[in-house]
Amino acid sequence: MVLTVWGARGSIPSPGPKTAHFGGNTSCIEIRAGKELLILDAGTGIRELGMKLITEGKISASILLTHYHWDHIMGLPFFAPGYSPNNHFRIYGENKAGTSLRSILDGQMSAPYFPVRLDEMMSQMEFIEISANQNFNLGDVQVSTYPARHPDSCVSYRINYEGKVVTYATDTEHSQEIDPNLLKSARDADVLFYDAAYTEDEYPKKLGWGHSTWAEGIKLARAAKVKQLILWHHEPSHTDLIVKKIEQMAQKEFPNCLAAYEGMEIVL
Repeated sequence: MVLTVWGARGSIPSPGPKTAHFGGNTSCIEIRAGKELLILDAGTGIRELGMKLITEGKISASILLTHYHWDHIMGLPFFAPGYSPNNHFRIYGENKAGTSLRSILDGQMSAPYFPVRLDEMMSQMEFIEISANQNFNLGDVQVSTYPARHPDSCVSYRINYEGKVVTYATDTEHSQEIDPNLLKSARDADVLFYDAAYTEDEYPKKLGWGHSTWAEGIKLARAAKVKQLILWHHEPSHTDLIVKKIEQMAQKEFPNCLAAYEGMEIVL
């Protein structure tokens, strides 16, 4: 299983010289697991992933969406492979208050927000609605979903391929006790991607916004016996210098810990 990060930023893209190392694109991870291609979230990072994929010929992939806040779907209209009739995508996500997955994604591409409708993306698209606490297979890849604490709801994904486990826990807010759902999701994971948007000093001012801290990520990683912790969903105002300091503080407590950056590749 090979994981590649195409966007690790949260909330809104933040390009510029002060964020060049960790990157300014929002959430997107590419996972190659045997014959399967999985894409976790469709933030702005999916645009550059798409530019790479169009060089590979015919594409078949599963796009797993955690939720529909802009930073997790805003790259989809710019995903070049989505406009080729030769390509096939299975898009997974929740129904929200009776609004279908397809309708939600079509909404961001309707006037006056965008000039091209979802129907004009000529690839073959299947829209598969899921919910938290569900298990399904993508070929030989086993996927489990768990609820995360985030406004408008969000799911975390546990992805298992040949005994190697990746947990993707973006956009979640902690409480005094470790979230039992995330504990199940992360149990014995080889890699845990965890929402570390805020520092401990920033967090009290952001209560209810649905994000967490590096220190809480370490608590979860220890309790779940995670092998490697990846700090995720960097706050848009955090420069490379700030993210690097957060990474260094976290590594003192949990040595096998890194802050995600664009181009990061993890091989399991």
